Amino acid sequence: MTFTELAKDIYSNNILFAAVVAALLPFAIILLGLFLNYLRDALALLVGFFVDPWLVYATINYLFFPGVMLHELSHAFLAFITGAEVTEVALFKREGNSLGHVNFRNRGNLFFQALQNTFASAAPMFCGAAIVYACYFGIMHISILWLRILLGYIGVSMFCHMTMSVDDLKIYVKGIPIFMGILFVLTLALRLFGIV
Repeated sequence: MTFTELAKDIYSNNILFAAVVAALLPFAIILLGLFLNYLRDALALLVGFFVDPWLVYATINYLFFPGVMLHELSHAFLAFITGAEVTEVALFKREGNSLGHVNFRNRGNLFFQALQNTFASAAPMFCGAAIVYACYFGIMHISILWLRILLGYIGVSMFCHMTMSVDDLKIYVKGIPIFMGILFVLTLALRLFGIV
């Protein structure tokens, strides 16, 4: 059986398709978060061959500070809307390797706590993708030059900071089993209604 035939078999079976999506998507999010982090670091290293590496990291961290703020606000926003109690938000506070942080306290039953852990920790990727896309869309459809430059700056700032830290990953992993269950039910429902 070839890979194409296997993919067709999986896609044609609603339950199997939902199971594969539920099993792979949570880990694809982790890989994407790590990839973006390593891509940013690789680009910084490459530019560091031509410019002082300190200047490169200072540019990413300080010149693109709106990305840091949006990163932290996205953690707080998704923690709040999933029912967690946000106890502290530091939008730009250098502590070791961290440029900011959000602390939250889980509330509710195990199901809601898993949602809070998963969505709040991966928030910079979900919200970051939406912000980068909105900035790109704005640049393509707005003719005012200064506004296009501002949107480009915000989009690049967010892209540089839409990664998951090691601490984010530790929290994210706590919610994966329930997140998989939710993905399975949601994907199966979308398949049964002919949406995907």
